Amino acid sequence: MALPRKEGPEGYAVVEESEAKADPYPYVYVNEDGSARELHGNERQYLETRFSPMDGARPYVKDNYAQRNGWGEIEGFLHRSQLPRDIETGPAPNERPNKAVAWEKIIQAARDRGFELVNTGDGSIGFRRPDKT
Repeated sequence: MALPRKEGPEGYAVVEESEAKADPYPYVYVNEDGSARELHGNERQYLETRFSPMDGARPYVKDNYAQRNGWGEIEGFLHRSQLPRDIETGPAPNERPNKAVAWEKIIQAARDRGFELVNTGDGSIGFRRPDKT
């Protein structure tokens, strides 16, 4: 069950300004092992940023604790009210969580599906399926 968000000219933020002041913060992060933790300041800022609904960079927020992401993992942002009572919430990390791992997972998943990484010549990269000749 997704929580409704007000959409403005810049899109919508997962956490509106009035919610951002709540203590405890309304969202937690569910780790890969199913544990939960508080959010780092950069993660809070990310959830408070307005995104267009069509923007692929917008935050992924789980609808419920058991929901899996596109890679089949349980990790992701979750509204605190959806966290099971028996799951304790650990502290926020001192350092900004590394998001580079996500890109590595995308590359590996594409390779696992038969695609190869290619340099497009304009400084960007893409994927292509090798010819099957």
